[in-house]
Amino acid sequence: MPKSLFGRLILILAGGVIAGQILSAALQISERENSLSKIIWTNAAQEISAYIRLLEAMDPADRKNATERLDGAPLFVALEKRFGNEPMRGGDAVRLSGILHQRLGQNRTIHLFSTGEKVPFYWPEHASFDMETQLKDGQWIFFSYRRPVSHTFPERLFTNLAILVGIILVLSLIAVHWVTRPLNILVQAADELGKNINRPPLPERGSSEMQHAARVFNTMQTRLLEYLQSRARIHAAMSHDLKTPITRLRLRAEFLEDAELKAKFIKDLEEMDTMVTTSLNLMRGIGNGEPTQPIDITALIESIQDDQMEMGGSVEIHGTAKTHYSGRPQALKRAISNLVENAIKYGQRAIISIEEDADMLKIRIRDEGPGIPEDKLELVTEPFYRLETSRCRDTGGTGLGLSISKAIAETHRGTLLLANYPEGGLEATLALPLRT
Repeated sequence: MPKSLFGRLILILAGGVIAGQILSAALQISERENSLSKIIWTNAAQEISAYIRLLEAMDPADRKNATERLDGAPLFVALEKRFGNEPMRGGDAVRLSGILHQRLGQNRTIHLFSTGEKVPFYWPEHASFDMETQLKDGQWIFFSYRRPVSHTFPERLFTNLAILVGIILVLSLIAVHWVTRPLNILVQAADELGKNINRPPLPERGSSEMQHAARVFNTMQTRLLEYLQSRARIHAAMSHDLKTPITRLRLRAEFLEDAELKAKFIKDLEEMDTMVTTSLNLMRGIGNGEPTQPIDITALIESIQDDQMEMGGSVEIHGTAKTHYSGRPQALKRAISNLVENAIKYGQRAIISIEEDADMLKIRIRDEGPGIPEDKLELVTEPFYRLETSRCRDTGGTGLGLSISKAIAETHRGTLLLANYPEGGLEATLALPLRT
């Protein structure tokens, strides 16, 4: 079965139409065969009956000359008894025997034999026959009927059938496309909604079912937008409410006389501030309201390199993007920056490779650190999951950087994969599809 609804509907409709037309053609051929048989056997019976009545009315001595004059296609006559081939059977035999008995009398002895000739499937079973019977005085007479058989294929019937099937199939294609088009519109709208919650609403036109579906979809989009806007306002208030006491605590920590205690307080407050900021970034939806636009990926990565090198980090770039990528620039910059910062923080340096083919853009960020245990590679992308060995709280991480990068990749229909590099270090691959 085809995987698409369009293909399945076409298969069902086309199969039904073709099967129905084949059955109709078979019935027409069968009816044609029966009609031809009835006409031919009626004519043959009438001719044989006329010959028999004529011979019975004649003097037996004159019958031989008469049969010689009567003998000729399609009916051959002989005053004798002959044993034919197999007895004639089937519907034609019953029909012919009935007509002959009706005209010659029910008590007349009639033997019908098949000639064994082969004819096309669309003609009657027997194209000709042999017959022997007795005249009233007991003399046997033999008839051999040879009906001309036309081997012409019923081209007109099958031509009409082909034209009719073709027309119905074309109409079926149009009808199925008409039926499935609203589904494609809804699928496309849902896909765009996942990329941009502020997309224009669906036009409420078409069939009553399509108008209702568009109305429900637009209502859902409105409710989602209201929910996200309400959540954004709550997050903004939370950000202000959380940052304000942290700022006050930092100011009070400045008045501590113990330098060591002061440093610890400030470090904890900075960590709290970082955790609040990254947590709110994650909760805001990773730039969900940012519009999609063409991005020069090479220039974006070079700007990240400049930022990191200004802070003393080491970043290498290999390769360039051939085309502009359609995405959210600030969100992608955040995702790549998180990966680069992790590489520098835990692996001393970041080596970025840009690869592009017809379908996928891949950005690989490799470091020279200790890597991650194989059984932890998937866990580290979960929010707030932290390794307690090489990547610990002392380095300043919050356990959200990789989660944010993964979420941003998924909003772009992409993936984030982590793997230990064969030569040492961790390699993060951000794969972004060029065709969605």
